[in-house]
Amino acid sequence: MSVLAKNIRLIRKELRCTQSVMADILKVGFRTYVRYEAGERDAPVSVLVKLSRLGNISLEQLLTQEVGSHDISPVPVISKVEATPETKLVNFRKGEIAFRKPARQELMTIDSSEKRLLTLFRKMDVDLQKVCVESIQETVKGGSSAPPLRSLRIGVVNKRPGRPASSRVAKTKVSIKKKGRPGRKKINKKLLKEKIDRLKMITESISKITVK
Repeated sequence: MSVLAKNIRLIRKELRCTQSVMADILKVGFRTYVRYEAGERDAPVSVLVKLSRLGNISLEQLLTQEVGSHDISPVPVISKVEATPETKLVNFRKGEIAFRKPARQELMTIDSSEKRLLTLFRKMDVDLQKVCVESIQETVKGGSSAPPLRSLRIGVVNKRPGRPASSRVAKTKVSIKKKGRPGRKKINKKLLKEKIDRLKMITESISKITVK
C-alpha cells in the first residue's frame, strides 16, 4: 500500500467514517473511493485537497509523508456566514493572534511539534488533560515533586483498596464480553446525517482550484 493510500485510510479512521460515508462526503462513487484507499487508482487534485483539509494536514504531507494519528487533527466546522474578524494584535513568538469580537477562540501553532502536542492533548479525556497540565506546570516551575504522567494515571486506577489490579481488570474484561452482542452496532441515522453534512461543509469551504 502506498503512502497516500495509508494516509487516506488513516484520515477516514480518525474521522470515524465508513468508506461509504467518506465517498459521500467527497462526492465520489463508493467503488472509486475504495480504490483510492487501496492504492489502485489515483485521486484527482480536487479530492486530494479535500482529504488534506479534512485531516488538517498539508497537501505535501498527504502525498509524501506517512502520517500518524497524532498528526491528524480534524478541522472544526466553519460557517459560511461568519465574516472574517478584524485583526487586533499578532504575536508570532507566543503564537497568539487577537481579533476584535471573534466568533470563537483558536490557537496558532508555530511548528509541527507544537501541532502534534495540541493534537494529542485534544484527544485526551478531561481527567488526563488536567493531570497533563498540572504536571507541565510543576515541571516549568522547577518543582521536583511532580510525578510522571504514567504513574499518575496508574495511581488513579489503583486508588481503591482491596483486590489486586490484575484481578479487577480480568473481571472487567469478562463483564464486557457478557454484555457484547453479535452483529453491527445500531447507527443513529439522524446523527450520521448531521456528521456528513458538517464534513461536507468543510470540503465546500475550500476555494475552487484550477490546474493548468
